[in-house]
Amino acid sequence: MSWKRFFITTITAYIVLSLPGIFSVGYVIDWVPGTTIFQKAKGYVVEGLIAYFLLKIPFAILVGLLASTYRRKRNVVKS
Repeated sequence: MSWKRFFITTITAYIVLSLPGIFSVGYVIDWVPGTTIFQKAKGYVVEGLIAYFLLKIPFAILVGLLASTYRRKRNVVKS
C-alpha cells in the first residue's frame, strides 16, 4: 500500500464529498448585512468542509484504502 497515494486519494475524496456543502445556498452569512465576498466565500468553504465530518471521513478513508490497494495489485500483476 502506498501511503502517498492513500493520503492524496483520501483528501481528494473528502473534498469531493464536501463540494455539495461548499456550493450550497442558505448559509447564515447570506443574511448578514455588510459582509464582503471574501467573508462569504470563506464561510461557505469552512462550513462545507466541516458539515457532516463524521459521515464523510469514513467514506474518504475507505476510498483511499481501496484506491491504494487496487493500484498496488495492478502494479504486482504487471511485474
